[in-house]
Amino acid sequence: MEVKTKNFKNVLLHWYKDNKREYAWRNNSDPWSIYLLEVISQQTQLERADKYFQKFIKEFPTPNDMATSTFKKILEMWSGLGYNSRAKRMFESSKIIAEKSFDDLYPDFQQLPGVGPYTENAILSFAYDEQVIAEDINVKRIISRYFGIENPKKYIDRFSSLLLKNTNSKNLNQAFMDFGSSICKPRSPLCSDCPLENTCKKYFNYETRPIEKFSGSNRELRGNLIKLLLKKGNLKVKTIQQELDTDQDRLNEVLEKMQKDGLVKLNTNNLVEINPG
Repeated sequence: MEVKTKNFKNVLLHWYKDNKREYAWRNNSDPWSIYLLEVISQQTQLERADKYFQKFIKEFPTPNDMATSTFKKILEMWSGLGYNSRAKRMFESSKIIAEKSFDDLYPDFQQLPGVGPYTENAILSFAYDEQVIAEDINVKRIISRYFGIENPKKYIDRFSSLLLKNTNSKNLNQAFMDFGSSICKPRSPLCSDCPLENTCKKYFNYETRPIEKFSGSNRELRGNLIKLLLKKGNLKVKTIQQELDTDQDRLNEVLEKMQKDGLVKLNTNNLVEINPG
């Protein structure tokens, strides 16, 4: 397994050297920029995420710029990315970072709302040159397929030091990112273009779980509700029900969850409004 791991890494890095995608943030070691990118790019294609990133970093070049803005402003800019709770956690995090700074939080970035092991390792690798693997869905899928294993985490825990030996973690993590989005894709992977094809077991497809249907889902209703409030301002629950053409029980369930998530609130006039933060 050690020999195969070395070969795997060498081929992957060679491919990355020849096929590296150019993004403005690629050579950026600013932790705030990297944090923004990682939050925006979750469940979003890199090309699309890059456009939103450019918008956000221009409007909020520092954590303090975002922290002193409004949640409504952030939601307006976030529109189209989905999962609005990510925007809420990003806003909450900006206030913490503005007060403490990344260096004060280092190395425990999981103190920030919504930051898990992957985002933490991405910041550590790209901003602080730490030798860590940012283990996201791309890494898991590539390793699962290539080595024919169902639990890629065990493999990474065992062989991470070998993967990182004499290697810049930034290059390795970005290689995984580009390779997973362009060659070893979740569906319809381009195996004929893959430099690893001849030695890839292609045994276990990590991305086989059914995808939640978006159309008609509560997630779609949440998104439409936010869009409605951004467009028309504070509204009565009955008005929202009529505008979105949904039943009362379902709307109440969604509103209750959104209030718990801090996305909306019921004000003193019994109107639903976007939580000002």
